[in-house]
Amino acid sequence: MMKMVFILGMIALLIGCDSIQKDEFVITGTISSYPKEVLICAYQRNGDFVLDTIRVENGKLSYRTKLQEPVVASLVSRDPHNVIPSGMGVVPGPSITLFMEPGTKLEINMDNARWPELQWKGGAWNNDLMKLYAKTLPLEYEAFALLHKLYAPGVTENEKAALGERRMALVEKVKEEKIVFIKGNPSSYAAMYLLSGMRNDFTLEDYAATFTSFDQKLREMPLGKELQKTIDIALRTEVGAIAPNFEKMDKDGNTVRLSDYRGKYVLLDFWGSWCSPCRDSHPHLKEIEAKYRDKGLVVINVASESGAKAREIWLKAIEEDGMTWTQILNNEGKDKCDMVREYAITAFPTKVLIDAEGKIIVRAVGESEPVDAKLKEIFGE
Repeated sequence: MMKMVFILGMIALLIGCDSIQKDEFVITGTISSYPKEVLICAYQRNGDFVLDTIRVENGKLSYRTKLQEPVVASLVSRDPHNVIPSGMGVVPGPSITLFMEPGTKLEINMDNARWPELQWKGGAWNNDLMKLYAKTLPLEYEAFALLHKLYAPGVTENEKAALGERRMALVEKVKEEKIVFIKGNPSSYAAMYLLSGMRNDFTLEDYAATFTSFDQKLREMPLGKELQKTIDIALRTEVGAIAPNFEKMDKDGNTVRLSDYRGKYVLLDFWGSWCSPCRDSHPHLKEIEAKYRDKGLVVINVASESGAKAREIWLKAIEEDGMTWTQILNNEGKDKCDMVREYAITAFPTKVLIDAEGKIIVRAVGESEPVDAKLKEIFGE
């Protein structure tokens, strides 16, 4: 009898060790050829950024945490080979998006030599993602391998150009596979999550139609409601719409309102000190401002910064770039007027040209050519 009790107790103990509580998320599995003792699991919880460690012992993964609700996380390698040294520091390798769902276990199997390729199973959302990852992660591995070659010493400019073209073709293929997955899985939360990060890869009409095609229960989830708000705002700020009025303070403490410039053309330049393409565009923006200021064009820069020293960093960048016209820091007074949200800005730099009647006539993401063409049409040479 005592022996039977002992055996039953051991079975209960073993089951308990492997069981998952309804508020727990667990990662197990294997990773070969990995030289470090941990992987990084990065995510946000209750507004705080969390960096957790997934233990790697003899190639086996071990991680367990408690969650009240699902969160999106990034799996990040600490292998030095999975970053690329450059003149500006390092170019990080690809991370892997995963869903941490309470009450589930994710079993991962991967060979670090081909990071970020993997196989996994566990939880409906992650299982959906795996259908996509089977196609995209091998492409991301190839693209990162090309990036290694591109940054290698002694590579000629012609070789860099060729490697860059091959890499961009792979990046484009990854994007195409994501779009196919999104449109082909209207019942998948994973597909809706991917859609939320790809606004600039769809026309607004196609983006809205794709979102509408998702199951109603998905659209009624918090992410779905947020996406609907984003679409509604975007529809109100498309070309042809009346630009939202705003009231902000400039860097010198003066009140700036869009309505005060009625009768003039206004060019809003959304940027950040951290955004290299934004900064690279400023010499040309200076030329535009000087060329058309006396013809009725007002340029207003709207910056987005982060951290305790946001204002200091912003002012330094303004001085470095020699911008002498109206400058707004969106962070300041953001609770009352968030211009990035009101103008549906999803990428930097974005330029919005508003005509004398307050109507949006150009939205340009990343490029200045559409703005240049319209200004030439309006003002001539």
